[in-house]
Amino acid sequence: MKMNKQHLTLLVLLDLSAAFDTVDHVILLNRLNSNFCISGRVLSWFRSYLHNRSQSVSVNGETPRSFDVKHGVPQGSCLGPLLFILYVSKLFTIFERHLPEVHAYADDTQLYIAFKPEPEHATNAVAAMQACITDIRKWMLMDKLMLNDEKTEFIVIGTRKQLVKVDIDSLCVGHTAILPSSEVRNLGG
Repeated sequence: MKMNKQHLTLLVLLDLSAAFDTVDHVILLNRLNSNFCISGRVLSWFRSYLHNRSQSVSVNGETPRSFDVKHGVPQGSCLGPLLFILYVSKLFTIFERHLPEVHAYADDTQLYIAFKPEPEHATNAVAAMQACITDIRKWMLMDKLMLNDEKTEFIVIGTRKQLVKVDIDSLCVGHTAILPSSEVRNLGG
């Protein structure tokens, strides 16, 4: 829709490392209580659901021992993606400070900003995106998540006529300069 208005769109696809496996149960339960007013029996049910979980690996039909699972949300469950989204809900307050729009589906987060195809607007869009990513990285460290800088991708979307008017040669993600991609894969809903 922005192309119809002769705008370009800078799209960044963030890659979270082992996102579902790194959810801290204490932080999640506190967030369910403080941000979503979940308390009493319902909070106790979530606590019970998350605690005292174990997993084991079977090799050639033998299962030597099980290991306690102290972090993460159960993948393949109905609640896993929902609990993860509630866990990372603070991200949306970060997005709102920097970008007008965002798309997130479970651990697939896409940041985008549209701008006029002029160098100064491209510079402003890149600055806003990099500031947003910097704040996301700070929050992730506090909440024990990790952004995989090297696997984060970006692409500039627009008509050929508009794309030749700007040159975004890289985007700084942490200490990594990410080069633009000519195509990206959208895994989220």
